[in-house]
Amino acid sequence: MNKKILAVALLTITSSSAFAASETFQATVNALSDSSIANTTGLHFGAMQPTAGSVCTMDDAGAISGDCDASNGNIAIGLVTVSGLTANTPLNVTVSGSAGTNVTFASVVDIDNATGTHDAIVDNATTAVITNGSADDLAINIYGSMTVDTVLIPGDTYTADYIVDVSFQ
Repeated sequence: MNKKILAVALLTITSSSAFAASETFQATVNALSDSSIANTTGLHFGAMQPTAGSVCTMDDAGAISGDCDASNGNIAIGLVTVSGLTANTPLNVTVSGSAGTNVTFASVVDIDNATGTHDAIVDNATTAVITNGSADDLAINIYGSMTVDTVLIPGDTYTADYIVDVSFQ
């Protein structure tokens, strides 16, 4: 019996001296906030010929050519502003045009206030950008071409959607 007590006592002494201190701690991180996207200036091609197959093209300065009225007062290059970004953050930007009821829009974009040059990006192309060191709002200038798919009713207004997607890399 003494041998059993002695063995238990030795095991207890040995076991307690073998353990060091142990504690659980936490590592902390804050997730980046979502940015906000605003349609600062609506894209407008002005007026164009109502016949199927007509194409109106807008360049990066907002000048239009093709089957459209270059003197129309509604012509405006689109501007989408992405704000709430942090400096030097890698993002993917995609702008995708689409078909409306009677017209189809194909986008071309320039992206300003990012590191590097991002000009004349074609429809539905994903572009990797990095926000500049000042965390300025991204300015996405949108232009491209509008095509008449089916005959338009003169004087009516027609639209085609486009999607601006900005996501973290």
